[in-house]
Amino acid sequence: MIKIIDMKTELKNSVIYQVYTRNYTKEGTFSSLIKKLDYIKSLNTDILYLLPINEIGVEGRKGDLGSPYSIKDYLKINPELGSLEDFISLINETHNKGMKIMIDIVFNHTSRDSKILNEHPNWMYKDKGGNFANKCGDWSDVYDLDYSNDDLIHYLVYEVIHFYSSIGVDGYRFDVASLIPSKFFIELKKMLDKEFPNTILLAESIHTSFNTYVRSLGFNALSDAELFMDGFDLLYCYNTFEPIQNYLKTRKSTYLDQYKLLLASDEAITPSFALRIRGLENHDQPRLIEYTKNERLLRNLAAYPVFMKGPMFIYNGLETKADHNLSLFTKDLMDDSIDQEWFDFIKKLTEFKKEKRNLDIRVSDCLQTKGNNLVIKNTYNDDSISYGLFSFSLSPNGVLIKNEHLENGTYVDYLTNKLIFIKNHSIKVKEPLFLIKKD
Repeated sequence: MIKIIDMKTELKNSVIYQVYTRNYTKEGTFSSLIKKLDYIKSLNTDILYLLPINEIGVEGRKGDLGSPYSIKDYLKINPELGSLEDFISLINETHNKGMKIMIDIVFNHTSRDSKILNEHPNWMYKDKGGNFANKCGDWSDVYDLDYSNDDLIHYLVYEVIHFYSSIGVDGYRFDVASLIPSKFFIELKKMLDKEFPNTILLAESIHTSFNTYVRSLGFNALSDAELFMDGFDLLYCYNTFEPIQNYLKTRKSTYLDQYKLLLASDEAITPSFALRIRGLENHDQPRLIEYTKNERLLRNLAAYPVFMKGPMFIYNGLETKADHNLSLFTKDLMDDSIDQEWFDFIKKLTEFKKEKRNLDIRVSDCLQTKGNNLVIKNTYNDDSISYGLFSFSLSPNGVLIKNEHLENGTYVDYLTNKLIFIKNHSIKVKEPLFLIKKD
């Protein structure tokens, strides 16, 4: 138990960099990705996380290349990315750079021409008519797995995960983890704790509305608390994501007020050791710039998740101000041109996340302020505090934030190293502020 807690503490100030190998370089291969490791490391990255690397199915394939989430064979590498030997070289070179490597695991479903379906059809879910099917969702290129068969669990844990751990993979991101039963994760943790005890587990916990929808269909969907208790080190922030996304789409203040309440309650209703990855962008979500092209708002949106407890999450392209999310189904090369001012800003955020002080965050609390702003109060193990203050206003004048819980005093802004004063429990905010109280 101590080892698990120590690892969770270490993750508090980590930077995770997500790469879509197919579209990250012109070649789209492991070998070309190796050449980018110094660049990735320069962003203070601790963990390199890859979208699925396995062979993609053909039946029902979406686009000309297919979704990496429609896997034909868990034990075969997608040949467009390279060979198994190439992947092992990437693992070794990532370790040589002082980083860990995590891969995406898709255990809710397989492609419609998968090895499992052909060799073990009894491991696949069937509807009431006896047809291979999905339990929910319009996913036309995949069929769901059926976890009522313990042989399936044994295969996935002791053959698939064990194999990748044995060649050096340090962690796993489980796609739609909420739809996989606890008994699988319990067996997985038993194996990992015995043979690969420092393995990092990240769950794509589903949106709250999707969780409710799945349950309304008569299927189980694990809550975030259950996933944490099943052994996951990290979860997505999807439990609070819909209100902030709705706010960014509509600019209606009621959604922002809802978001602030959910952020505040999340700290109280999840286990005290729980950590979430912090960032609004990933391969399933719009880019920040798709919500707004206002530079000031972009900086505030990129900065505020970083201030909270939990590792910083970068989806490749955040640091280059990428203007669209990359297609999952065809070649869609990432624009790697650099806006130096923006790149330096993102790098400054990663430097902040690496501060040892962030290892000691006890609580990240969202203050219930009024208006187009967000205030995060961090409390540390030594009882000291700091504030993250963010303006979501499009006005060049920013916003005036007033709250009785804002402590008057002199602070240093980490991002600019300037002295900032809070008086009368209020402060004017335009650019993001990371305020640390001056002794």
